[in-house]
Amino acid sequence: MEYQRAWAEINLDNLAHNVKVIRGCLPSGTALMGIVKADGYGHGAVRVAATMLRNGADSLGVAICEEGLQLREAGISGSILVMGFTPEPLVASVVRNNLTQTIFSLEGAKTLSKIAARHNTRAVIHIKIDTGMSRLGFLPNKDSIDAICAIAEDPNLFVQGIYSHCATSDQLDHGFIFEQEARFNWVLEELGQRGLNIMQRHLANSGAVAQTLRKEDSRIPGYSAPLCGGSILKDVARVGILLYGLPPSSEMAGVCAPLGLKPVMRLMAQVSSVKRLSAGVGVSYGHIYKTERESIIAVIPIGYADGYPRRLSRGGRVLINGQLAPIAGAICMDQCMIDVTDVPGITAGNIAVLLGNKDEQVCADDLADIVGTISYEVVCGIGKRVPRVYVSSFNT
Repeated sequence: MEYQRAWAEINLDNLAHNVKVIRGCLPSGTALMGIVKADGYGHGAVRVAATMLRNGADSLGVAICEEGLQLREAGISGSILVMGFTPEPLVASVVRNNLTQTIFSLEGAKTLSKIAARHNTRAVIHIKIDTGMSRLGFLPNKDSIDAICAIAEDPNLFVQGIYSHCATSDQLDHGFIFEQEARFNWVLEELGQRGLNIMQRHLANSGAVAQTLRKEDSRIPGYSAPLCGGSILKDVARVGILLYGLPPSSEMAGVCAPLGLKPVMRLMAQVSSVKRLSAGVGVSYGHIYKTERESIIAVIPIGYADGYPRRLSRGGRVLINGQLAPIAGAICMDQCMIDVTDVPGITAGNIAVLLGNKDEQVCADDLADIVGTISYEVVCGIGKRVPRVYVSSFNT
């Protein structure tokens, strides 16, 4: 590898493995939608999307129109669902590029219909139902049923799918999932009675998929039986974080462990400087860290501007030469320091692993626990000035 200040290694073999594992866990009648929003959760959407489609994903999901356009410009030709709001000036781009737009209001449907008519085409849409997230979506009530039926009658729109999103599937107690499924099923039944049977129904996200696979374990408080019969999986499972080899939450780590998923991202950097300091010397801004003995401090050229959280200044650790070394002092914008006094042989050029797997004790969940966030934010937050280096042994 050419010298890099810092880089994120993206293992496409691990990604392919994860896709195949999840694909193999789904019933034959359930399609897999790979979620590649937020630049593929920070992994690089184009390479990630292509790998997912080659290894078992049936379609892709993005958050905003621009993400879908990026995939189209890169030659990704599969079905792409835009799950979020598209401003009116961008709606024509959705139509021209054959993106599937989520509709959550009658007004939004009318706007899309008008623009689809101008392009002499029929726009493909999925209807969003708010069953408990309290964000985008039609509420499960009679007025919404009327609106959805009106949308389905629009000659410029094709209602291909209908979906909702689980709010608590990353928790061991999945009681609220049943409530959401019941609300979603009510909408489906009401629409069916009106003669509208939509072909792609989806509710399950990564957490819900994992919940269908887990075993009952009475030793763990709140650890109840799996979701009955996997009915929540329906026609499509929208899977994001699991495909990147991470559990939806640290609470769900034990549930996901038997799947044997592999983290896809590793964040690394080369040591740029090593120096020996006397006892009582302050390190970095504010001197929140002072050496308690004669110490060896190594400088790593990565900081919070690269997405390495400043809150790791207290409690963060880095893996180097097979050992863990603590962060020494406040993480700077472009650099951080580690105390390698107890790690022999550290010189400039040694590679430090700042984000790795669970066995290395620097996985995304470990960092998230220290920072007080979730693994999603850790991987999505790795900045654009950190190059993604893709590795693969096969044609993934």
